[in-house]
Amino acid sequence: MGVRVTQPPRAAGAHAASRTRSPAKRRLALAAILLVGLTYATLIQSFSWNQTSHYDLIRALDNDKTTIDAYQQNTGDKAFYRGHWYSARAPGLALFALPFYDALKGLGAEGFTERHVAPPNHPGDEMIYLLGLWGSVLPGLVLLLLVGWVAEGLEPGYGAATAVILGLGTLTLPLSTLLFSHVFTACLGFAAFVVLMRERAGPPNPWYTGVAGLLLGYAGASEYPLFFAALVLGLYLISRRDTLNPRGLLLRVGPFLLGGLIGIVPLLLYNHFAFHSWTHLAYSSIPRQQKGFFGISVPSLPVLATLLLDSRGLLTLSPVLIMGGVGTWLLYRRGLRAEALAIVAICVLYVGYNAGYYLPFGGGFMGPRFLMTAIPFLALPTALALKRYPGPTVALAAVSLTTMVIATITHPLIGYENEAVVFVRYLGKGYFQPTIASAFGMGRGWGGIWPFLLAAAGAVLCAILATARTRIPARSLLWGIAALVAWCVFAALAPTLLGIDHRGLLSIVGAGDNTALNLTLHSGSRYPLRALAPLAAGVGLLALLAARVACGKSGKPSAQA
Repeated sequence: MGVRVTQPPRAAGAHAASRTRSPAKRRLALAAILLVGLTYATLIQSFSWNQTSHYDLIRALDNDKTTIDAYQQNTGDKAFYRGHWYSARAPGLALFALPFYDALKGLGAEGFTERHVAPPNHPGDEMIYLLGLWGSVLPGLVLLLLVGWVAEGLEPGYGAATAVILGLGTLTLPLSTLLFSHVFTACLGFAAFVVLMRERAGPPNPWYTGVAGLLLGYAGASEYPLFFAALVLGLYLISRRDTLNPRGLLLRVGPFLLGGLIGIVPLLLYNHFAFHSWTHLAYSSIPRQQKGFFGISVPSLPVLATLLLDSRGLLTLSPVLIMGGVGTWLLYRRGLRAEALAIVAICVLYVGYNAGYYLPFGGGFMGPRFLMTAIPFLALPTALALKRYPGPTVALAAVSLTTMVIATITHPLIGYENEAVVFVRYLGKGYFQPTIASAFGMGRGWGGIWPFLLAAAGAVLCAILATARTRIPARSLLWGIAALVAWCVFAALAPTLLGIDHRGLLSIVGAGDNTALNLTLHSGSRYPLRALAPLAAGVGLLALLAARVACGKSGKPSAQA
């Protein structure tokens, strides 16, 4: 189990170990990932403009139209062009979901969702949930299977744990429960990386490079910034030594470019039929998108700090990704330099472009959702960090799972950073997002959230049982405790005390709307995460101590430790 990559002799033995793992362990690893997918499928999130914009485009395409005039009152994510309203979303996800939508209509799902409404959703909103099963949950599951497979090849025995950390401890969790395009395109982008890694391990294969180009092309047709990932992976493709000669260059780069062109054909056709132009994009008709390069200007350091360290920041809510950075360094030292540099380049490009975008957080969401494409790349090397530095990795993974789960089941579509205070407030009141149980009258309390919690707990348990036992030495235990204390203090106090939460508030949250500033005044809490941080740190400490006790005698010491 695990993708084959070009590695030094020591790592080659790891692949042999991967293949000799017991069938029971492999079944547990698969069960862990499938249970994460089931976790996604249990939630029926509240509707949002982004979701309804995709839904409106799907309905329009189903009626052989590209305009959403009949539905435009449902969403603010729309563009007005030559007398008609259009969805502001790229068409790739809608085209992918269209056959599933037709199947749902054939089964009478629209009438069913009118009768079974998860309060306080609007009648029929469950159609967005059902479409999300195909457009978000399924791609999320495929993404986890890919990450787990590659991670297993890098560190046998750690693939399932890496996939579950990605699936429940990062923005992959909330975004897989919403009809957004981010998880779909992240899956396509990472799949292209996997295909290129596979091709790099053997002789030049034009079919592999062509498929990678196709995946990236369609990803760009579904979410335009995926062209940044295509640029990096194109450089990764030509970094192979035998590409330096003309024949090798033609054999590998030619199919890659051809596949990419085929992948963007749906976008070109959509533009032609919608706007009578092959190159006009719906975004071009949105005023704020017309400044800079589609709304992207010079990156701002204050905005960058906000993206990463705000109360909704990527590293604040998912600190385990710090260990992904450590794992990337370990990957580089192991000899997989091209792979490590590709991961670094994708992360830098996405953080950089996002720091220059006029709406970095993408409006009302619990984190910087535009960074989703980079997250699986950064999460992949967590497998290496988990083996070599188990203490801090286990601790920060438990913290990340806690913050992500609580935020996702309570209020993921927050509009501004101070609203993060409601995560624990809603938890204390037992008030959660609707689930499949809520749709059948079990409410939005503990009686309704149990399907999500049961599936998530099962995924974590299976991942633990499938993971290779590695003893946590006293030194690693102390490093884990130190990481917990440092994160807890920072998350509870630093974003507000250092002014990170309020830098560029109007441009970051309100997109120039002055009413956004007034929204922060009703919270009544100065430190948005002051309750969540100690709670998550406490869970991290319990997980760390439990791992220490469980593996203290029976676990094998890490060779690197």
